[in-house]
Amino acid sequence: MTDGEKMGIRKMLVLTLPTLGFSTGLSLVTTYLPVILQDILKDRPGQGLLIGFAIGGEGIFSSLIPIWVGLLSDRIWTKRWGRRQPFMIFAAPFMAASLILAPFQPGYVPIAVSTFVFFAAYHFYTSPYQSLLPDVTPAGDHGKVQGYQSFMRGGGMFMGMVVAGILFYRWKPLPFIMCGVLMLVLTYLTVIKIKEPEPELSLQPRREGMWDDMKRMIHSVRQDKALQRFMISAFLWESTLAGLRPFIMLYFLNTLGSTEQTGALLLGLVGVTYMVAGVASGYLADRYGRSRVMRVGLWVYLGGCLLGTFLTDIKWAFVFLPIFGLGGSIVLTLPYAILIKLMPKEHIGQFTGMFSMMRGLANIVAPVIAGGAIDIAGQIFHPGYHEGREYAVIWLVSGVMIAISLFFFRGTGRDDIVNV
Repeated sequence: MTDGEKMGIRKMLVLTLPTLGFSTGLSLVTTYLPVILQDILKDRPGQGLLIGFAIGGEGIFSSLIPIWVGLLSDRIWTKRWGRRQPFMIFAAPFMAASLILAPFQPGYVPIAVSTFVFFAAYHFYTSPYQSLLPDVTPAGDHGKVQGYQSFMRGGGMFMGMVVAGILFYRWKPLPFIMCGVLMLVLTYLTVIKIKEPEPELSLQPRREGMWDDMKRMIHSVRQDKALQRFMISAFLWESTLAGLRPFIMLYFLNTLGSTEQTGALLLGLVGVTYMVAGVASGYLADRYGRSRVMRVGLWVYLGGCLLGTFLTDIKWAFVFLPIFGLGGSIVLTLPYAILIKLMPKEHIGQFTGMFSMMRGLANIVAPVIAGGAIDIAGQIFHPGYHEGREYAVIWLVSGVMIAISLFFFRGTGRDDIVNV
């Protein structure tokens, strides 16, 4: 598809449908498999560590698989399926099977193996799929496509946490079975409807060893300061959410005195804001410039984090935390659209893999930093002195990361405003 063409809304929706499937699956695994594991382990010593190992193992796969499979997807071409879709076709059945079988496993080890298979297939699937988006999208629609993908990601989180919860308490395997089928159906629809254009001969990587390609990519990043700053910024942006996610409900319960139901309602409100803002930010980015809209989102996001640090009442959270959802949606929607303008077209898969790897590292490092900050704050806010306030420090940690990212993002992406 040439840069002068436009992509219709229907095609954008079909292109981003797989995001709904794998986002639902990831939310389901990280939210409800721990409940099943807790029942199996019961009062066994080290229960938390064992559950954390089974679910937190995603970080291992996200650090190792994306960059290699992205590099490999740059090097192949099939007449029928292109170069990205074969990876999706191969990985989708493994994701679906591991999901469907997980709740039927008899013990901890088989369930942990199922989760590892899911995470491996997930990253084998998502890195080439993410590279498919710029392959088939004209330059003037990159922001919009990322906006629709953000909408699908938010919808997947809602389905994997809220809808799946209703089904889970009726029959535990039911949401896993339905999600597995959903991922297969959505992958099939996208593969059938989206035709990947054959890359130009001048853009095809030279046929050398994969290690040589890897060295060349690392060398190009070392030579390009804009790419270096962007990758550091991407790590920090993902870290803001990764540090909040494990502790946000504890913040609602202990710091704001909320009930679990009220906390879930607030998360739903933030999620709806995230979905709507994701689509809107994509359109605004294509009209006014991706980096310009990104900087606005970063400042809004920073404001939301500062408000979260000082809130003391759950009622005010309903007023102010959607600001966090608004800024967070922009910050998590636009980075890949900005990266598309920075990376060489002939190595989209490789740099997409590196981008995914940085996000994976953030999911390993950020929860540890946030947890350590909570422990330190717990020495100050102890029983009898603002007990529970230590969980508010997660917002301060995220705010510091955003502030640092603003420094690294300076001067990046003085991009062309395509549609003005």
